[in-house]
Amino acid sequence: MRSLAALCVAVFLAGCATSSEVAAPTPPPAPKTSWIVGADGRAIGQASFTAAPGGVLIHLEFSEHALSPGWHGTHIHEIAQCADVADGFRASGSHAGHADNVQHGLLNPNGPEAGDLPNIFATPAGPFGAEFFSPLLTLGAEADEGSIPLLDEDGSALIVHAGPDDHFSQPIGGAGARVGCAVISLAP
Repeated sequence: MRSLAALCVAVFLAGCATSSEVAAPTPPPAPKTSWIVGADGRAIGQASFTAAPGGVLIHLEFSEHALSPGWHGTHIHEIAQCADVADGFRASGSHAGHADNVQHGLLNPNGPEAGDLPNIFATPAGPFGAEFFSPLLTLGAEADEGSIPLLDEDGSALIVHAGPDDHFSQPIGGAGARVGCAVISLAP
């Protein structure tokens, strides 16, 4: 009986020794941070994109009165272009991952596009923020299996819309005008 107890203690201690030898995880890489500019070309907040296992963590911070109160659609667009304020940020192109066989919408059975993101809520007063994760994006310049790269040769843009995205109707879920834009590129 004593030898069985000693064996159990030895097995337990060996298990503890093995688990302490597991390497500590490496810290996440530094996020790629960009200013979010509004329809008048002024900064209204910041967007940070951090590479994560299996996707990208997106962190948004907006200044007070940056957007009208209520829900706003957000999408990742295919080109890192936000300089065309007068044209409503149209140079940012279509949603990332837009294709003939994929439709817009997180609730669409034929979707989502890789650029489809949740709505954000702007408070009536004070600064506000949002944070979400997308498994359909990667922060690198190359696509991972089943994901779209944000930092390819022409970069990407985060677009904020005037209204909420219904996550189903085409082409942008009825979200309305583009009222905010953040460049995601390798350039500083």
